[in-house]
Amino acid sequence: MEILIGQDGAKTFELAKKDFELVQGLDTRFVQKSIDLEVYDFVGLVCKKNKTLVVFPKHFYAEKNISNIEFQNNQTENDIHLLFDVIHKYITNKKSSAIRYAGDKVEFESDYPFSSFFSVYNYFQKFGIYREQIIKTKAGYNGKVSWKDTIRKSTKVYSNGNIVYFPLYVKQSKSKQVFISDCMAFAIDYTLERFPFLFSMPKSNHKSLSFDFLDNVQYVIQYLQSIQNEVFKDINKKLIKDLIEFFSGLEGHHRGGDIHVKIKYFNLVWEEMIEYYLNAHFKEVDNVNSKLIFDINQINSRIKFSKKTFNIDKSDNKFTIEPDHYFIDNELQYIFDAKYYSNLEHLNYKQYSYHEMLKTKQEKNKTISALLIPSEEDNSSTIHFSLADDFKKPGENGTAIIAQKLNIKEVMKCYIGEK
Repeated sequence: MEILIGQDGAKTFELAKKDFELVQGLDTRFVQKSIDLEVYDFVGLVCKKNKTLVVFPKHFYAEKNISNIEFQNNQTENDIHLLFDVIHKYITNKKSSAIRYAGDKVEFESDYPFSSFFSVYNYFQKFGIYREQIIKTKAGYNGKVSWKDTIRKSTKVYSNGNIVYFPLYVKQSKSKQVFISDCMAFAIDYTLERFPFLFSMPKSNHKSLSFDFLDNVQYVIQYLQSIQNEVFKDINKKLIKDLIEFFSGLEGHHRGGDIHVKIKYFNLVWEEMIEYYLNAHFKEVDNVNSKLIFDINQINSRIKFSKKTFNIDKSDNKFTIEPDHYFIDNELQYIFDAKYYSNLEHLNYKQYSYHEMLKTKQEKNKTISALLIPSEEDNSSTIHFSLADDFKKPGENGTAIIAQKLNIKEVMKCYIGEK
């Protein structure tokens, strides 16, 4: 498997555009069309037969080093695992279904049934390979007799003072149980073999399968549908539903065709990850150095940020504002905004207006305002904005906005619960 590495917002390579049939305006965009600077415009992966393109978020790597990164070491493999774990958690949180549609959210696109795969694998981790017997009786003489069904359904015939039941009803269970077990093992092992660079989970260790599931997808789906109502436990009913979704998702590309797992608007993922990071590691603000202080060893901050809506407009328009990450106590008001930017070149008017309006509402509290942006380096900060003296009221501290860089790998690991 050949792996190519890219980065959101970084220059695309002609080989990648050609081999993976990237579409300008969808997968790429022009930053400076006059000099033909075309960059990646998504985060995720594209698989095409024996090649895979993995596009990381902005600032995951130093941009000058991207062209030299190759899939040749454990660190790169770990990075791909990290990226996919983040994507998986995000779409799970949003209850998006992994089909070739954006699911519940237009920012996500996938055409491999990862969602149902994870559900099947979760079952496997808890219960192992499917074991519940599906017992169905039918009239006949080959098999173990079900006396309960025979007595209830058969005709009673009296012969020489004895009761004879005709016909007998026999139990049939093994073939259907085995089929569900085999379907489950295939879903697990095929996915882990198809994406060895994404997963480090153990395979099922089920017996080798002679049945060709890929060439008989429709038959598998129909058979699973036919036995849905013969399963008793809710957890096993859900397993069969997940298997039906999995095999339905395989149609169209199961013999090595294109597979896309892409997030178009990673800024929404960055915003969600930042809230996890703040609520775990945020400690305080260093006002002297205009810097946010985080404690990586702290896993539960006393300050709990959340999105908050303020009704600021008494006109018929009823306009509102909604800071990404807000907290207030008896002394301080924090207004933080997650910004998935490569850099901050222009005044962030939205953050400035949020600061001014909410500062007026909470005059007794000091207001701390910050923009949180991804970085491939260690955490550092600068002053994004500091109100000029000519625009301050006498005796008033002018509005200041901190630009705080956060190491994106640290934020991603915090999001998935990895240290």
